[in-house]
Amino acid sequence: MPRNALNEFEKGLRKQISENLKKYTPNITQNELSKLTGIPASTISGYFAMRSTPNATNVQKLANALNCSIADLDPRFADTFIDTKKISNTENRKRDIQVQLQTPFDELDNKDSINFYNGNKILDDETRELLKISLETSIKLAKSLSK
Repeated sequence: MPRNALNEFEKGLRKQISENLKKYTPNITQNELSKLTGIPASTISGYFAMRSTPNATNVQKLANALNCSIADLDPRFADTFIDTKKISNTENRKRDIQVQLQTPFDELDNKDSINFYNGNKILDDETRELLKISLETSIKLAKSLSK
């Protein structure tokens, strides 16, 4: 089954991550970056070529290896990431908001990723469940507000 086509938000996100990686790696090869991070070279190549989007765990590994902040690499982690002025007023608006909220929701089952969202502090099961409920509610609210 083919994957869904990327929307403009997802395309722009991949482009920005790729540009940021290139900016922070002028003197390092993708193979060297792979060795520093433990991320397969083929995966890193996908980030540079805009074929894939890194998850939170890999963004953190890349930022650690490149001695920069995660927001320097991935705009999803910038304080002003969800900027409603930049979200188009088209039918894709609902999907754009949902995509932004869905990323941390999808990573709730990955303990490394969820610890990342919690400032690398261990998140107990009860708090993780509360976060999951909160994100589900936010996704539902985003759906209703975008109609």
